[in-house]
Amino acid sequence: MLPLSFGRATNQPITILCIGAHSDDIEIGAGGAILSLLDQRPGSRVVWVVCSATAQRADEARRGADIFLKGAGSADVRLHNFRDGFF
Repeated sequence: MLPLSFGRATNQPITILCIGAHSDDIEIGAGGAILSLLDQRPGSRVVWVVCSATAQRADEARRGADIFLKGAGSADVRLHNFRDGFF
């Protein structure tokens, strides 16, 4: 992966916004990039949003976020129950 500077020192914390339609979309689609950014920029804040975390998948979504965000300086996990296919 190419290093990203975002206009500041490459070891400074940043805020990472992750948005997924379904409970495993973020992990599957961007998991490696998120883990790399957290490793490169210790203390970064992550906002993790899942739009369609139905009751049966909400626990799965929360566990996935918890596993991926162990290295974050802070994490804001938001699970929504929007109707699939309507957002």
